[in-house]
Amino acid sequence: MVTRRRFLGTVGASALIVGFDPTARAWATSAGSRSVQRIPHLDGVLLTDLPTRQADGRDLGRIVQHLPRAVLRPGSVRDIQKMITFCREHRIPVATRGQGHSTHGQGLTDGLIIENRSLSTIHSIGTDSITVGSGALWREAAHAAAPRGLTPPLFTTYVGLSVGGTLSVGGVPAQNEFGVQIDHVRELEVVTGDGRLHRCSMDRERDLFEVMLGGLGQCGVITRATIDLLPARALARNYMIRYPITETAKVWTDLHILLERKEFDGVYILMSVPDGKNVTYQLNAVVFHNADRTPDDQRLLRGLSAPVSSAEIENSTYLEWVKRYDPVIDAWQRQCAWDDLIKPWFDVMLPGESAQEYVAEVMPTLTARDYGPPTGIGFLFPQRRSKLTRPFFRVPPGNSEWVYLFDILTSSPAPGPDPAFAAEMLERNRRLYDKAKALGGTRYPIGSLDFTRADWRAQYGELWPDLLRRKAKYDPDRILTPGPGIFG
Repeated sequence: MVTRRRFLGTVGASALIVGFDPTARAWATSAGSRSVQRIPHLDGVLLTDLPTRQADGRDLGRIVQHLPRAVLRPGSVRDIQKMITFCREHRIPVATRGQGHSTHGQGLTDGLIIENRSLSTIHSIGTDSITVGSGALWREAAHAAAPRGLTPPLFTTYVGLSVGGTLSVGGVPAQNEFGVQIDHVRELEVVTGDGRLHRCSMDRERDLFEVMLGGLGQCGVITRATIDLLPARALARNYMIRYPITETAKVWTDLHILLERKEFDGVYILMSVPDGKNVTYQLNAVVFHNADRTPDDQRLLRGLSAPVSSAEIENSTYLEWVKRYDPVIDAWQRQCAWDDLIKPWFDVMLPGESAQEYVAEVMPTLTARDYGPPTGIGFLFPQRRSKLTRPFFRVPPGNSEWVYLFDILTSSPAPGPDPAFAAEMLERNRRLYDKAKALGGTRYPIGSLDFTRADWRAQYGELWPDLLRRKAKYDPDRILTPGPGIFG
């Protein structure tokens, strides 16, 4: 935990809030007015200095900005309880910030931002589970479990994300046979919109547990999570085969040959613009192994349309594979000012019955501008429907065993504001979403998409009345996570 004294030494006492003036609807840094309602004693700090508020007033997308009135850096879970109770009393909206990796204001508010990074403790590691604070990064969880020969079952491609952040949306991995990250959560500690602290699981307050996993923070703030651990292999071998954009049918056939054999630990498609001009597919397949059992390349890649000799092969440790995209992002941050590029990402879940049709029609229409070389990329992640167990992780209906996350992770050509580029890509995203929806697709809500309440109602479908009920139960004054605009 970060102490109050440490924060005072860092930011100075002049930035600290002492109360809230309900008449002026503003935080106060002095208690001079009689109307000022003093904030409760905190173990951490509440800040109003402009640099802190500006940093938390934007996200990775650099499209939407909402300057918060204050930022809480909690020194304890009690701080979160106290400030949510205080904000509820004064009708102040609240949002939680992990690493700020949403792209269209989903985690922003003009009220109070709760930074969860100080809640990053690794609380315990057992033989089959790990309990961590919501602000812990997935790479930290991986490193904590590794000395015991264990690992969380699944990782997103970039592991510099907070546990609380990915559990709020789903956490789609490169692996195909184990669901998504939220399918491997055993228990959560949550502060709800009334300031109460809950421990919930499938056997205890299941209503709350379910809606917190993939529920976009609408009913509470995750403060701690207990996650499955599995035995980890020491090494990874990754195979990469490239196809021109005209060969959708071939890459699709090869993808499914590998999926149905179940001989790889993960298979997915990467889309990129390696020459700066032409979009290409790259089929990626990884197998985890120990030193005493080297993978047989010829056997694993048999029967594909591409010859085995065309595969690029990379060997690494298992942890290096887990963190394989972290050095890429680090390099982009240094060389391309990646943090300040506009990122109007597009993300949609496609049903197996129409996914190939959609990809075959959409991909030839995309150009280098839709990606933004060298930093823009795209993904197609297949997932087995039967392994997706959490109801608020919305996947398309259908009879196919497979569903697919289709991503276009667009970046602007240069850092800084570019309203015309943002508007162009938001229009593209809406057009592509409408096309996917017509084929049965649903939104994976990390991207940039102007969504109305009617869109959200369609997204949740038969679960919409149940979501309204749970929202009323756990966040009765609707102060939590207003960014997505689910309830207007």
